[in-house]
Amino acid sequence: MSITNLTSTSQLNGILSSSKDKLSVIDFHATWCGPCHAIAPTFEALAKQYKNVNFLKCDVDATPDVAAMYSVSAMPTFVFLKGNTKVDVVRGVNRSALEENVRKYSSGSPAGQTTGAFSGKGQTLGGTQPSPIAGAVDGVTNLNPQAKVLLAMVGAYALLWYFS
Repeated sequence: MSITNLTSTSQLNGILSSSKDKLSVIDFHATWCGPCHAIAPTFEALAKQYKNVNFLKCDVDATPDVAAMYSVSAMPTFVFLKGNTKVDVVRGVNRSALEENVRKYSSGSPAGQTTGAFSGKGQTLGGTQPSPIAGAVDGVTNLNPQAKVLLAMVGAYALLWYFS
């Protein structure tokens, strides 16, 4: 879906009222804002990827009344709406949060992708189970440094006690 540039509150209200169960994401930006230009390609890529989401851009200098409706105080700010209800906000250049929220609040999957019924690796019937000993060794090698030192000290103390 293409990105719609907002020019008025009435235009925004019309878009939101016609898509009550659909996610709408508003990118509040300014032409002079460097970070806004930096994240714009990500916003455009998401708009191409998620056809089931309304992607809207609002220049805060051109339409300050729309920015005031959502109390925008930093740019870029991304407001996530389901119908007229605000469900989330991302402030600043945070690509991962922007992508995660679009994925989280949109219904369906991105264009060209399918989702399975289950997530994770799972097990196959008749497959081999991992060895509990291998898991224990992995658990010891993945300890943080302080825990390793403590474990070594306890082991040394036990050896000294045993041989004394």
